[in-house]
Amino acid sequence: MLMIDKVVSLDETKICAEKSLTGNEFFFQGHFPDNPIMPGVMIVEAVGQAGALIALLNEHFDGAQYILAFAGLERAKFKKMVRPGDTLRINVEIVKQRRNLYKFIGEACVGDSVVTQLSFSAAMTPKSRAV
Repeated sequence: MLMIDKVVSLDETKICAEKSLTGNEFFFQGHFPDNPIMPGVMIVEAVGQAGALIALLNEHFDGAQYILAFAGLERAKFKKMVRPGDTLRINVEIVKQRRNLYKFIGEACVGDSVVTQLSFSAAMTPKSRAV
């Protein structure tokens, strides 16, 4: 499931993307009833997808043959809740690339407030073949 609605800006090492949260997203239905918030794991997924987009859109790898999959997650901090009606702005930067391994820093914001910060790594991996 794609967690990004649009790319706001992109260069060789940085991306700014957005996700508008309507309240109809599946994860709001049970997290938490009568007090919906976006689960932290979904915020991390959105940040990870933005990181993969930097590499894909800058043609660091062939998206038809490879995926960029999480390899590690460090220093994730969740500072504020994200609720239906919010627009999540996602900023990610590639800080290092060596062979098939990428290191990123990222943050997610709502308005001027940082809601999540993290560092993560991802590995370029061949797409699995259907059996």
